[in-house]
Parts: sequence; structure tokens; C-alpha cells
Amino acid sequence: MHLPRSVFSVRQLDLFLWMLKVLGVDDTPSVKRMNEVDKKLQALYSIQTIKYKGALGHTYYTNSLADIISQEMANPKVHPHLSFYPEQDCFPDEFAHWLHEVPDDEMGPMLRLGNTDYYVFEPAMLRSGKI
Repeated sequence: MHLPRSVFSVRQLDLFLWMLKVLGVDDTPSVKRMNEVDKKLQALYSIQTIKYKGALGHTYYTNSLADIISQEMANPKVHPHLSFYPEQDCFPDEFAHWLHEVPDDEMGPMLRLGNTDYYVFEPAMLRSGKI
């Protein structure tokens, strides 16, 4: 039985469900039904584990980075803390990284200064009137 962060074995789950029935809890699922639901949930929402063969012949596994990022993007507690566009209001060293180290064509298409959004490679009029 796969339950993230769970320490229950199938036998322990079976015992737990039996105790719920003994205590009179209605509509307790069977272990088989729990496994069916788990398989469906894993197919829809799980992080895929990828098997690799190392250069020296050893086998190792990694979790899919795309799946991890997808789950973090969908997590309402994490998503608000992610930053996708450079902002001048962030820490100075972070803004310097965006400004000086990342090529314009590799960063997001927008820069936010205060409440104004500027788009990379968008024509802009300078204070001098030049475009």
C-alpha cells in the first residue's frame, strides 16, 4: 500500500479498518478498495520514479523533476512564494543576478519595477524622447 509519509503496512491497515468496524464506524473501505483508490490516485497525481543504469553498471532511481515542479506549482501553499519574473523589490544580490548574469533572451519576458511591467525587447520611449 502506498501512502505518502505513511508507516502503515497492509496488515496494520487491515487491523485499523477492523478496529473501526468494531467501534461501529460505518462505511469503512476494505483494504482492496483502498488499494484500488491508491492505484487511481497514483496514476493521476504521483511523481514518476525513473530507473537509470549508471556508467559503471549500477542501477539507480530518480524522481521526475517535471512531476515535482508540477506538484509544487499546483500547491497553494508553495505557489505564492515562487518568483517567475525579476523584481527590483527583491534582495539586491538576487536582482543583480537577474540584471547582470542572466541573458535577456533566457529570462522571463517581463520585468516589474514598482507597479509597472516592462517587457523584454519591447520598444520603449526614453525620457529624452528616443525610442
